[in-house]
Amino acid sequence: IFGTNHSDVANSYYKLGNSYNNNNQYEKAIEHHEKALKIRLDIFGINHPDVANSYYNLGISYNDNHQYDKAVEHNIKALEITLGIFGTNIARAYHSLGYSYENNRQYNKAIEHYEKALKIRLDIFGTNHSIVAWSYDCLENSYRNNKQYDKAIECKEK
Repeated sequence: IFGTNHSDVANSYYKLGNSYNNNNQYEKAIEHHEKALKIRLDIFGINHPDVANSYYNLGISYNDNHQYDKAVEHNIKALEITLGIFGTNIARAYHSLGYSYENNRQYNKAIEHYEKALKIRLDIFGTNHSIVAWSYDCLENSYRNNKQYDKAIECKEK
């Protein structure tokens, strides 16, 4: 009905990619997310939330597949697009990029991005929210891996 270059087809590939990723079939997930991304780029161009989501999910699949350089690359693209669309209120993109840097053992960069995500989340949710606690936990992990034990303890205490 729609042909192969339609947003509904891209959404189907996107959902299949998520399903494959949830089943630990990361190569298939990446394949389907790449197909969704190609269609979305053709239809919407680079500056669209769906394109950012495709890059974001590719980053997740690459992280899960232990391809950390590619995860960082795709999360940077997602962040750049999201910044262009939504401005600085983009905690998820910062957090995801921090996670990719952490997996790539680039702890200073992970800390930098986790801190940006945490600041946004604190501004939105305050101190007593589970997503803020999760942000502190991820930040603590990067501090610990970076041998900044005093800062890791501070995060755990919060």
